[in-house]
Amino acid sequence: MKRHLPLHGATLLAATLACALCAAQDVNNATATQNGAGNRAYISQTDNTEGVFVTVVQNGNNNVVGDPASQTGGVQQYQASDLFMTISQTGDANRATATQRSGQRTGFVLAQTGTANVTAVRQDEAYETVSRVTQAGVNNRVEGDAASTLTNGFTARQVGADHVLSVYNRNNGFSNSYTDQNGVANRIAIEQTAVGYTFHDIAQFGERNRVTAVSADALFTDYAITQNGTENIATARTSAEASNGDLLQTGERNAATTDQQGRNSAFSITQSGSFNTAQLAQNGTIATPDNNVATIRQNGQRLDATLAQTGGGNQGIINQR
Repeated sequence: MKRHLPLHGATLLAATLACALCAAQDVNNATATQNGAGNRAYISQTDNTEGVFVTVVQNGNNNVVGDPASQTGGVQQYQASDLFMTISQTGDANRATATQRSGQRTGFVLAQTGTANVTAVRQDEAYETVSRVTQAGVNNRVEGDAASTLTNGFTARQVGADHVLSVYNRNNGFSNSYTDQNGVANRIAIEQTAVGYTFHDIAQFGERNRVTAVSADALFTDYAITQNGTENIATARTSAEASNGDLLQTGERNAATTDQQGRNSAFSITQSGSFNTAQLAQNGTIATPDNNVATIRQNGQRLDATLAQTGGGNQGIINQR
């Protein structure tokens, strides 16, 4: 079953697209195209054993796909083997929200171009979830939420200035968060709780950037944080059996703080510039050779490094120039 609904300056509603009369091999497809300003799109798909697919295209300003503030409405997909949606918005002050739940495989792809756009996506109770978000412009925001999935992959790339990105994962088997920001005064916040294996890949380029990556109750956590600019702050806290991390800051007035709990962990902090401060704390429990490894490298003036390790068989290195 396929519906193609172009609307202009109106509200779109394509609800309950499942069809009991369709053949077992059929999938549900919904496509919505809106041009102009102040448009609204709401699509709901559920109860199809094969799959559900959605494409939404909006061109203009002040368009809305659901309500990102409450993460309700917008595009909703439930109870199908495959849940896939694609949203494209071009203009300013656009909003997009999506919810995918109870599927074997879920995919979310969104592209926004303009100023002050907001995206919020929530994926729950799935075998595999994948999200790909791209924003270009100024003052855009991305919010990702995934829970109770076996594997979760979230990738967000923001090009421009003054973007905000936050990711919250919980009760997942594997969680991968890959983010990229480009501009001034950007912020990234990632929190992953009760996840077996967590991976963070964060990159920022510009000035006054801030990164916060928290991983709790995990078996293994891996960090890769890169900042380039002035007045950057990076904080990574980990509670896992084992964890690895590399934090690189280049510029002035940078501050890096990491906190790891567990054993067989390794973390490296590299700072280049002036007025930098680095603190690294690890908690090891078993006295084995090279249990936890911590390295802090600083190059500049008036730098301060603090390294604390608990347990046996730890190795700590501080290099200042």
